[in-house]
Amino acid sequence: MKRNLINVSALLLLACAAYAAKPAGAPKAKPAAAPKSETAGAPKASPWDGLPQRNIKTGTIAVYTPVTGISTAQDTYDIFAPFDGRIEEVQTEVFSFVTPKTVLTKMVSTEMAALLDSSSEESRKQTERRWQDVYSYTEIMPETQGVISNIYVEPRTRINKGDRLFTVARKVVIVGRNTEPLYSKLTPGMTANLEHARNPDEKFETRLVNFLHVKGSNRINRLWLEVLDLKDGIKIGEQFNGILFVGKSDNAMLAPRGHIIESGGRRFLITEIQTGLETADEVEILGHSSLYLEPFRPAAEAKDGKDKKAR
Repeated sequence: MKRNLINVSALLLLACAAYAAKPAGAPKAKPAAAPKSETAGAPKASPWDGLPQRNIKTGTIAVYTPVTGISTAQDTYDIFAPFDGRIEEVQTEVFSFVTPKTVLTKMVSTEMAALLDSSSEESRKQTERRWQDVYSYTEIMPETQGVISNIYVEPRTRINKGDRLFTVARKVVIVGRNTEPLYSKLTPGMTANLEHARNPDEKFETRLVNFLHVKGSNRINRLWLEVLDLKDGIKIGEQFNGILFVGKSDNAMLAPRGHIIESGGRRFLITEIQTGLETADEVEILGHSSLYLEPFRPAAEAKDGKDKKAR
């Protein structure tokens, strides 16, 4: 028992000696400080650094697009026989341009036809003069100007009241489409000069009256082009080709199509700005210059944008 007490006392004396040997107030060890960066306080690199800088150009842009279509008769009306009788003469042809003063045909009543048939060729004119107060030729004329699209009668044929004689088209419309991708917007009133596909000498001026984007196509539109200068020779159901004038702008600011950024149905160009007052949170914008950054695009997209000709 006495030996155990001696051992415990010895251990306590050794512990106190070790504690006394440790310097009082010695600081704890700290991790080594990181070396101060040579670029501390310098602005961070911008993700836009290195992009090519371009200038907005000023010049003229004119947009045309080739078109093709088939001529159709629009706003048509029929001309009917006013009484029973016979067609004596037809004085027009299909696709002829006519006005309210154009005589399309001459017809006579059934009684006058019988009287003329009973006369010899020598006395026919005498009979016509003798009976002109009672029996006379009736001249059939159109209501409005237009193009004859159909003729249903021939000379010396008998007809009944109400029989259809002619069809007149008040309008001729080329229904077609643009044959190359069109990037500009269309508006009614644009003009196109067209010519007959098989006879280039037949040229007509037309006006765009309606258009409709062809679903699933690459900027192709269905076009309705009304012929403005109706005249003889405008054939119905024939192919016409030409050029539609979309528009022209002088002294316009121009940039390559591939440099425009599209987002949410809107278009953007990253231009240089002039600034005024600034805070840590806001910058006053005074204007912009013609200098802009060309956006980065994947190689395939960039090539596609350069190869395609904007129209």
